Amino acid sequence: MNPKIKLASGAQCATLASLVAVALTKKFDGQLTFSQAQIAITDKNQIDVNLLAEKFANEIFSISIDPWVEENRKISHFYKTCFNENKWKNPNWEQVTISTADEKFKRLEFIFVETMTEDDALDAYALRFGKDKVWKEWNDLLVKVIDRETVQARPKQNYAMIHVGGDEPDLLNKSYNDGISENIIFMTPLEGIISAFRYRFETGKMYDVKGVTRLSALDHDGYAMHMYGGNDGEFSMDSYDRDNRFSDVGLRQVSF
Repeated sequence: MNPKIKLASGAQCATLASLVAVALTKKFDGQLTFSQAQIAITDKNQIDVNLLAEKFANEIFSISIDPWVEENRKISHFYKTCFNENKWKNPNWEQVTISTADEKFKRLEFIFVETMTEDDALDAYALRFGKDKVWKEWNDLLVKVIDRETVQARPKQNYAMIHVGGDEPDLLNKSYNDGISENIIFMTPLEGIISAFRYRFETGKMYDVKGVTRLSALDHDGYAMHMYGGNDGEFSMDSYDRDNRFSDVGLRQVSF
């Protein structure tokens, strides 16, 4: 914003909003049914007032639209629905910086790196879809299995990330070593669990039913961690040789 431009006052904004509301009331009168009005008031999945307001502001006054509004709403709904503890129910979007959307990275995630462990995420997954739908190779907790020194560097505070999304990895036939040697930023175990969890919650579909996603961390035996989904609906965490390449196995890039 040009600092020399005087911004509208709060009173002006309120007056304009009131005038628009009055005009809409007149437009709706005699045209809107009771059920249509009730759905619009109560069901954000049908009509999102915030999206309508952004559309109006953009089309009339060229006020830019936040491209992540809908993703923010979906993510907040995911955490409120799938996690029991209050500390994970309300992602603070003002706390994080979100990269600019582009044609490739269209999927947004919010990661509670300060307070959530991989085991917390898996417990919530099992609570949502059933304990028999989560399997891991190790008897120990993941926080004990993962070699923390090998996890790719991430912000110390809660953060937002963007990625390609989709059923299968976007960089196929890439080993863990390929990702590291080529300086590719790809999903950590926590990012992978949260991304796969939300995808299943929203679509009913699983990540990696055909292939496998390599994750940017090793276990304490030096094997590359990965995740995959089974035809029986089981989400699995495992590890494998860090050098292996397969046509259906790869990495999921992320950006911040």
